[in-house]
Amino acid sequence: MKINETTALIRTPLIDWARPQSWCDLGCGNGAFTAALAQLLAPGSTIYAIDFDQRALDRIPDQYDEVEVRKIIGDIQSPSLCIPSTDGMLLANALHFIRDQHTFLRRLLSLTDSLLIVEYERSKPNPWGPYPVGSVRLRELLNELGVEQLEKLTTRPSRFGGTMYSAFARRSRA
Repeated sequence: MKINETTALIRTPLIDWARPQSWCDLGCGNGAFTAALAQLLAPGSTIYAIDFDQRALDRIPDQYDEVEVRKIIGDIQSPSLCIPSTDGMLLANALHFIRDQHTFLRRLLSLTDSLLIVEYERSKPNPWGPYPVGSVRLRELLNELGVEQLEKLTTRPSRFGGTMYSAFARRSRA
């Protein structure tokens, strides 16, 4: 995907892009969505790009304009991985690799109130998405975790067939 396409998937007026923030890009791969997030964030922001592939992380710049990128090598599913508390977490095409999505999302929601999620709109597993999380399943998972706000942002055709969707979730602190 091109940068304008990845940016269009995660852009939302529900996030105050004008103030500096910190975000995690979990399972960032080569950084396509890291770059998109950096385009949206205000100068002085920080992105923690996390992936288990060191070579992929090496391809991501340390900075996009005035947004710092801190790279962390590790498996996002590992309970021993130290994921920093941030203003938000981005999961772009990563959640469908997580077996225990409920526990994983609960852990993330202990570190942030905001989630940006990009996933495939499918319910049947395949080798490239063993634990599918279509938008209906995502709503179920987040409702179970007490997340009241879930907004489906946009959809687009996937080059692999089917549809991709993006969603923004925010949990209210009691």
